[in-house]
Amino acid sequence: MARIKETTNAELWTQSADAERKYKLNRMMGVWEYGLGKKILHFGGNSGYQAVNLAFLFGAARIILLGFDMQRTNDQPHFFGKHPYHGDKSTPSKDLLKDWVEKFKVLAKDLEAEQVEVINATRETSLTCFKRLSIDQC
Repeated sequence: MARIKETTNAELWTQSADAERKYKLNRMMGVWEYGLGKKILHFGGNSGYQAVNLAFLFGAARIILLGFDMQRTNDQPHFFGKHPYHGDKSTPSKDLLKDWVEKFKVLAKDLEAEQVEVINATRETSLTCFKRLSIDQC
């Protein structure tokens, strides 16, 4: 985290009180709900969901998704491989990935109602509730 903070002027956000204290990050309060949080962050079960909701809360009119596989691409639990936080555990499970896809469907409808354009530019994905384009087309 120190290297990231040294190499960017970007705002760094978390929903974790521990990460806020440990890394001196900005914290967005939220609740363990899904659907679009219009005044407070809805966690939705994963960090990508939270990032999309955070972008909305910050006023984004267009959101481009990268790395939102929501499946086991090349038998990897994440687009980048195993999550360092989870070690060798095979997480998320296939059932959890399916659950996330269902929750994103609700989020997609809510964002459409708010006239927020969301494009999924992930190479391989099971998340089909958003418009699909390659990153070069965005």
